[in-house]
Amino acid sequence: MEDLIDDDPHETDVYAPVREAGYRFILFDTVQGIARITLNRPSANVLSVEMLEEVNGALESLEYAREVKLLVVAATGKYFSAGFELNDHIGDRAYLMLEGFHRVFDNLSRLDKPTLAVVAGAALGAGSILAAGCDMCLAASSARFGHPEVKAGVFNPVAAALLPRLIGRRRAYELLLGGAALPAAEAERIGLISRAVPDEKLEAEAGALIQRFQESSAPVMQLLRRAVAGGLDLPLGDAIRHGEDVYLNQLMTTEDVEEGLKAVMAKRKPAWKDR
Repeated sequence: MEDLIDDDPHETDVYAPVREAGYRFILFDTVQGIARITLNRPSANVLSVEMLEEVNGALESLEYAREVKLLVVAATGKYFSAGFELNDHIGDRAYLMLEGFHRVFDNLSRLDKPTLAVVAGAALGAGSILAAGCDMCLAASSARFGHPEVKAGVFNPVAAALLPRLIGRRRAYELLLGGAALPAAEAERIGLISRAVPDEKLEAEAGALIQRFQESSAPVMQLLRRAVAGGLDLPLGDAIRHGEDVYLNQLMTTEDVEEGLKAVMAKRKPAWKDR
């Protein structure tokens, strides 16, 4: 929340994608199989109703983009995001705010593409759960994660539902009820993010991970993500059967699975066709 943030001297622009027409508060592009949504609303990337609408528009445009191997969510400036626009908690805009944020997570769950958040600064409130809710999250050591909403007498419903699933109910209670921010190293330790890296190495580490996706097959990445995500809330046996169904009835129908197996047997790099 905008009025609950404090100053953070760290400022890094991890990516500088172009702004596609129709977007005011985000940057959005797709290059070489990598889609990027970059929050770009100075000075703290506060998530307004209008900004959430743009994020949802970008996510929905990717649904049938079969060439996309990875979606990267990043931010310009010294904050990943300080959370919701304070004025959007009031009156009719509160419903629009919550509905828009809920829709972001509906869209992320439906998206076959793996998602990676790259966090160079503070991620608070809705910004924290947006980053943690991606499939993977790399953060600079100086980044902080937290939910200060309780200090203003409100809470984030998505965080209340998702955090216990990510870090367990005891840690979730402590984080949400206590209102304190965690350093990136602690966020990694409790499983809120994938990995904390030194500030000066964040761009290189993110770039190396992104390159591995660029060198992969788009349908293989999408179907593997589908196999994992589709089984998360199922009993183990049902989750295994779901994975087997994706493997036998979807993965094995692609041209890339044949190419990948042939390449391994021939001890050469695969020439993916992305189909």
